[in-house]
Amino acid sequence: MTLIESDSDFAALLTRRFPAARIFEMDAVGLRHLSLFHRPAIGAAVSGLPFRLISPRRTFAILEAVFANLRPGAALYQFTLGLRCPFDQSLLDRLDLGVTRVGHTFRNFPPATVYRIARLKTSGTYDWRIA
Repeated sequence: MTLIESDSDFAALLTRRFPAARIFEMDAVGLRHLSLFHRPAIGAAVSGLPFRLISPRRTFAILEAVFANLRPGAALYQFTLGLRCPFDQSLLDRLDLGVTRVGHTFRNFPPATVYRIARLKTSGTYDWRIA
């Protein structure tokens, strides 16, 4: 398990709770300059980042870096508060990503939702958005 955490106190807590995990104390934007493995090997990423409060530029950098480290077919699972996806469609289009809502709860206030974000699969080299 590899964890990315920018808060030093929380990173220290994670180190104590998960001694076998690799923990990087850094801003997730820095992932674009860091290869976590020598090739894309990660099967899934889980995020609770408040993307609605993060600028589109920083969001793009984070998503681009996460997907650079994910192996083909892998996905990012985003926990968010509210019922809307935190990513604008134009940003998803630029990164060739699709979103599926996989769960929600109204017992949380505000309601919490989980989205699965994954690369769009195209057949061969045909891109339906250009045709």
